Amino acid sequence: MKCQLCNLRKDLRNSHIISEAFYSGLYDNKHRALPVQKDSKKLDLIQKGIREKLLCSDCEVKVSRWEDTLKRDLVDFGNLESNFLAITKVSKGLIKVEGIRYNEFKLGVLSILWRMSLSSNEYFKSYNLGPYEEKFRKFLLEEATPREDQYAICVSRYELNGNFYPELLLGFPPWRFDRYFIVQKFIIWGHCFTIFVNDKKSLPVNINVFLRESGNLFIDMRSLVDLASRDSVMSRLFDNDVEKMFEEKMDWKK
Repeated sequence: MKCQLCNLRKDLRNSHIISEAFYSGLYDNKHRALPVQKDSKKLDLIQKGIREKLLCSDCEVKVSRWEDTLKRDLVDFGNLESNFLAITKVSKGLIKVEGIRYNEFKLGVLSILWRMSLSSNEYFKSYNLGPYEEKFRKFLLEEATPREDQYAICVSRYELNGNFYPELLLGFPPWRFDRYFIVQKFIIWGHCFTIFVNDKKSLPVNINVFLRESGNLFIDMRSLVDLASRDSVMSRLFDNDVEKMFEEKMDWKK
């Protein structure tokens, strides 16, 4: 079969759409998690994340390198301290991070979005890059990181009563901004990544709100309550079928 990244015919791995590292905290004592969708009643337990035959071993290694950097930085963001980054709480609702490895971090984020778009799994059906899918493949293959104003990324951190929850992993439907930009969002490790998909138009906002090539990033802090609207996927967590699944099928015993 053909690798989706290098386009060569090779044996394919069971590739994670979102790295296994980001599922930490979601698993029960039997290493099982329960993906939940807003518009689906399907409930199936998973044990090793969501995987598909997408990448060869060589391309898996390449992607894993970016994901390792991304996971390390997100852990430090969550802890608000780091041996590698300068993390400063600028105000009650804003964090400044300096020293991010821009290339690895951005390629890691965009590679997750690209795999979501490729996936045939129902959980990722709202992610569709369309004509940008091939553009993503090429710059990921060549490790040609887009400029800071191309596929611009901003990051938010979610807390509740001052507590940070890294086990938060959520998907969102796309929307449009300023007519020209398709906005894709997902939450991993308690941080929301908002990606403005367009490589030709410049965003009509201050560039400092996005990940900068200098390695600087401002992270705004938000409340988990903001995600609990009736239209949010989090509303599904209180439905009877989901509550029953958590209570009867999952093992949370200490």
